Amino acid sequence: MTTKNIGSVDTAVRTVLGIFLMVGAAAIADSQPFLTLGAGVVATIILTTAIAGVCPFYTVLGIDTHPRQLVQPPIAFKHQPAHQLR
Repeated sequence: MTTKNIGSVDTAVRTVLGIFLMVGAAAIADSQPFLTLGAGVVATIILTTAIAGVCPFYTVLGIDTHPRQLVQPPIAFKHQPAHQLR
């Protein structure tokens, strides 16, 4: 399983851009069929990465915009036998 590397702002930008490209592709469908196909494919890829939260291009470049929670080290307890706790 891959780790998510797209944050919320990046997801929002990708969603808006993908929808814009899809609507633009639908608007020019009759006059420019090859441009429509290209815009539709790009929009599909952008929307898919936004929904999945994983961008293969980001993985190759080592970019990560997904916020991570800091992992705190576990608290070390002194192990004592039960008879010493009374």
